[in-house]
Amino acid sequence: MNPDAVDVTRSRLFADLSPADVEVVLAACRKVVLVAGELLATEGDAGDALYLVLSGRVEIFKTIRADVDRVMGTFSAGEVVGAISFVDGSRRSAGARTTEASELAVLERTAFERIGRERPDVAAPFYRNLAAIIAGNLRATLDLYRASVLFGIEATGASAFALKHLVEELRPVVVHLAGGAALTGQILQLDQTPAGHTLVLKEAGGRLSIVPYHAIQRIEVT
Repeated sequence: MNPDAVDVTRSRLFADLSPADVEVVLAACRKVVLVAGELLATEGDAGDALYLVLSGRVEIFKTIRADVDRVMGTFSAGEVVGAISFVDGSRRSAGARTTEASELAVLERTAFERIGRERPDVAAPFYRNLAAIIAGNLRATLDLYRASVLFGIEATGASAFALKHLVEELRPVVVHLAGGAALTGQILQLDQTPAGHTLVLKEAGGRLSIVPYHAIQRIEVT
């Protein structure tokens, strides 16, 4: 084994498993050594194997068109590749390739099923750990997606559309502007102009103000 390979007993995949139990799983795996840039899995392949990265790094990518793909994430030593397809038997939704020389332990589904029959006391916590890994990856993906959406909203000014319900309900608001000024009143209208979005605000004294959306720091509902 590569002397730089990770101590797999510290991987989340083997949490709460004894060294002897870990050996049961590893004995069912086959080891593969890949050079940098070598394909590990292709989008659409049968998801019949789980990959534990022992050393090196693997990136997950989605094919956009024949000659273009987008990297979705990377996995380093101690992490697991292909968990979702391994659990539900679906075809792989993305491809995987190494970014440097890498060593991996490959657990075929048929080998795991044999462990389940012969050593259910090992298979059960292993499967639980795998489910926890999937949940953690999903949570991280959702956080990244949320951050991406929020960035898009701020970059495009699309968050102005969320003000429509304030227009419809004539809720009293305080509009805080860049520079420290503030206007109090009701939002009567949300307009889109070539210069961007603007608010029409009816102030407490009845005066109408047209406020460019980019000048607004925050809107407080009173």
